[in-house]
Amino acid sequence: MSDTTLSDYRHSRSTRALLRKIVPIVLPPEVVERDRMDATIDHMELSMRALPTPVRLGLRAGLLAFEWMSVLWPGNGGWNASQLDPKRLERYYQSWWKSHFALFTEFAKGVRQLAALSYWELDDVKAEVGYTPDPWIELVKKRRMELHGDEVRRHEATHTQPEPLRGVTPPPWAGRARRAIEGGVSSQASVERERPAGIYTRDDLLTGGDLACDVVIVGSGAGGASMAAELAEAGLDVIVLEEGGYNRTEEFTSNATAMIRKMYRDGGASAALGTPPVFFQEGRTVGGSTVVNGAMAWRTPEPILKKWQEEDHLDRIGPAEMAYFYERVEKRIHVAYQDPETIGRDNELLRLGAERQGWKYIPNTRNQNHCAGSNNCAFGCPTGAKQSALVSWIPRAVHFGARVYANVRVTRILHHRNTATGVEARISNSNGSLGRTFRVHARLVVSAAGAMQTPALLMRSGFKSASGMLGGNLSLHPNGKVFAVFDEDVRGWEGVHQAYQVRHFQDQGFLMAAVNVPPNVVAMTMPTYGKALGEAMKDYAKIVTAGILVEDTTVGRVRTAPNGQPYAFYNLNDADAEQVKRGVALLSELLFAAGARKIILPFAGAKDLLSADDAKKLLSMNIPKSHMEIVTVHLMGTARMGSDPKRAVCDSYGHVYGFDRLVVSDGSLFPSPIGVNPAETIQALSVRNAAYILDNHQRFLS
Repeated sequence: MSDTTLSDYRHSRSTRALLRKIVPIVLPPEVVERDRMDATIDHMELSMRALPTPVRLGLRAGLLAFEWMSVLWPGNGGWNASQLDPKRLERYYQSWWKSHFALFTEFAKGVRQLAALSYWELDDVKAEVGYTPDPWIELVKKRRMELHGDEVRRHEATHTQPEPLRGVTPPPWAGRARRAIEGGVSSQASVERERPAGIYTRDDLLTGGDLACDVVIVGSGAGGASMAAELAEAGLDVIVLEEGGYNRTEEFTSNATAMIRKMYRDGGASAALGTPPVFFQEGRTVGGSTVVNGAMAWRTPEPILKKWQEEDHLDRIGPAEMAYFYERVEKRIHVAYQDPETIGRDNELLRLGAERQGWKYIPNTRNQNHCAGSNNCAFGCPTGAKQSALVSWIPRAVHFGARVYANVRVTRILHHRNTATGVEARISNSNGSLGRTFRVHARLVVSAAGAMQTPALLMRSGFKSASGMLGGNLSLHPNGKVFAVFDEDVRGWEGVHQAYQVRHFQDQGFLMAAVNVPPNVVAMTMPTYGKALGEAMKDYAKIVTAGILVEDTTVGRVRTAPNGQPYAFYNLNDADAEQVKRGVALLSELLFAAGARKIILPFAGAKDLLSADDAKKLLSMNIPKSHMEIVTVHLMGTARMGSDPKRAVCDSYGHVYGFDRLVVSDGSLFPSPIGVNPAETIQALSVRNAAYILDNHQRFLS
């Protein structure tokens, strides 16, 4: 959505008046004392516009209920909330915050989160807590080119150098002039086939007819962009459709909420419904989630590949058979260790704590070309060093002839009986509405929209799986994080995102890492409000944010609403909840060993930890799952591969069982979670499956 105007979404006058009463309660006194009220509420309105519709409606309903239920509340004298004096209003708000009725507490926390997210995004508020990333970004951007400029340019040049897939035979007609799809295009249809390779936005699609190509790919992230590049290099006519916008490197800034609104689906506030709700983020921009992920690049652990081979009977999936595809991906996205000068104090403290505990840790391999250490990964790399699909696979695909269309929402897959023939799509307007409808006719349809959107697209299109597994088998690597406060300035934004991972407990099902989170996101997730929140945020520059990633042992499901929108349902099981608690306790011990003086937990109502002994006591505490704050960025498994059509949605190469010329190419293919960051595996599977499509072109493309 556009950030340029509030005209498309405005609170009513009465709602804004109520917010003017609530905001001084949930935020520190400076919001009033320093005349920041209007700016904060303006930011709240912008952020609400980007939220998923149920959340936005829920907040608005909550505000209405908070206003009018005050009349019946004991001690409020029959007044509406907006008419209460400040002391009564604070008591009333606190009664909602501490209520045993979940809807009341969720509203109280939700409005506080939105206010905190907005307030700590204001420039002067960020400066007050010492958050000054822009000078650092400019400094390291310059340093990167001074130290490594020649190598940076050499790697960039490889994106346009031919390197055909080994041992692959493309179709004999590949590379010839584009042809209309026989039998797929009505004689009355206006079919555009003349537009050259390139990246196009909604402005280029306002007029025109249908499109035609050999392969249409839905989604431009890890699976879609890599598939597009490989098929285009082999001479196929490829069209990539991306729902999000085309956001270039030079547009990425440290303004976290603005970047979230631009490049995250639903303003980054999606959640899998269950106990507890699991908040997750999906990238929606050219390059997909690779543009906003942390750039960790790991091969699937060999035991997982062997499990897929032996238990799921996947073809050619063993470590030796996958090695070539991993190597090809790693070369393309420049998987490497960090340069020493880019490792910040937060990650050095994580390493120090691991060493003092005697725990195994490893330097992270990341898809980066001499990362500058700006720690802005989650909001778009402002230096171009992170080798996301935006700056690696997409330029390569375009160089070899692909057309990439941004701002396009694919509404359904077209098919004749059980054969996919293309897709129907609509232009996504700047205000979030949908514009004109058009079709892309193709010989092969590839869904690379991710583990939420791929099953939803297939369901909306009327596809059903004989296994009943479409949308099922959802795994998501639950994450729990802590805030560790040190006596020294850490300045976590000065350095790389996740230079190390603590792998000591990998065989037991979880990893540890340190990340940096901007102040507005830290404030949003703090377990307090008002003056206490302001006092906690004064230590922002001294905070190390660290977390655990759990390899989950349960699964959830993606379902679609009547309007075709997907919703995830997932309940953390007892074993995984215990893993989260244990992982957080052990991570806290590590951080105390590194010198932390206080640790703020992701468990509602839990007291801050003040020592390693407190962390040990956490192991014996009963932490209800409903009190756990769980997040993730790894959704997997909802169109799983397998050799048996009765147990899987796709075969070993992503071909959808029961349908011709329909392939899946994203994390939904995973039969099980992999316990490490999945982006490299998605790309390796995509390259492997592209090779299979080319070698079997008579089946997929003739």
